[in-house]
Amino acid sequence: MFARCMISAAVVVSGCSFTSDSVPPEGNPVPVKGQVVDFQSGNAVDTITDITISGLVPLPQVTHQGASFTLDEVPANSAFGMLVAVPMHHSTYSQVVVISSAVDGIKVPAASDAFIAGLASGFGVAPSPAKGLVLLHLVDATGKAASGVAGSNFTIAGTNGPHFLDANMMAAAAATTSSSSGWVVFFDVPPGLVGLSQGVSVTATIDMPSLTAAANVVTIAEGKVTAGAPVLPSNVSFTNQIVPIFSARGCVACHSGGGIGKDQGNLTLAGSSNLIYKELVQERPNIRVMLAAPEKSLVLTMPSAEVPPDAHPNVTFTGPRDPDYLKLLVWIREGARQN
Repeated sequence: MFARCMISAAVVVSGCSFTSDSVPPEGNPVPVKGQVVDFQSGNAVDTITDITISGLVPLPQVTHQGASFTLDEVPANSAFGMLVAVPMHHSTYSQVVVISSAVDGIKVPAASDAFIAGLASGFGVAPSPAKGLVLLHLVDATGKAASGVAGSNFTIAGTNGPHFLDANMMAAAAATTSSSSGWVVFFDVPPGLVGLSQGVSVTATIDMPSLTAAANVVTIAEGKVTAGAPVLPSNVSFTNQIVPIFSARGCVACHSGGGIGKDQGNLTLAGSSNLIYKELVQERPNIRVMLAAPEKSLVLTMPSAEVPPDAHPNVTFTGPRDPDYLKLLVWIREGARQN
């Protein structure tokens, strides 16, 4: 059954095999080719009505014929969203992370109207057409479906859920934990950026990228499950832990090399740790780094997914549990020290 796995050698499509919020550094533009397939069966659809790309500036040109599509000029190692429209299917959004310069054969899902209607009927829900629906695949560290995860561990604010699907991808109305399929559904998801909420006494941590929900659209996501409550880094070193992020994630190459971010924001993120610290903390006080409101620091918001999108050309941090995002956040919370 296709809904259990959706991976190719070149890319990872969120919803079946996206197992980390970490995105490798941005690279040279490459074409991305693949097919749109039915979420439940895995079979190629008859035809594509439309494909909309988000999260990239400039947007790549999109061509499609039958079930096949090609995107030109996609920066290698970047995360972006695909919204596909197919006859007799709900418009379906998923996230793609390109991890190779040779990208061909990816499979992007579309959830059929009949499948969504069956879930709504099975759970006794009348979905609002003004809101969205999220299909979340819970997986373990190896990418396999995670069973036995209790619904008390996670929620999406303002929604109807979580509701669990059984091993055959059917509604399990009485279930309170995930089945061997690992699939969960949330109905009536408010339009905008979607993120999981977890309490302080949870028994499992679920790492799900921030994704976009829209009216009458199905959003497919993946959540990596680890045992225990979330653990934040501590005593973060600017020189040893923060500075290396900017090289590893492609920030230096983009801002100070030949990348599309060169000279944007008067930021290079290159040179010694002293120079980088001066750029971030001293040149524009309380803007790039905000001690009073760390989450609003530009060094965190610009490379993150936002609705509406900001001027940053791509998404670097796909969610608030990205390990590098957390290092930066904790470093700012600890006083943005030059240590």
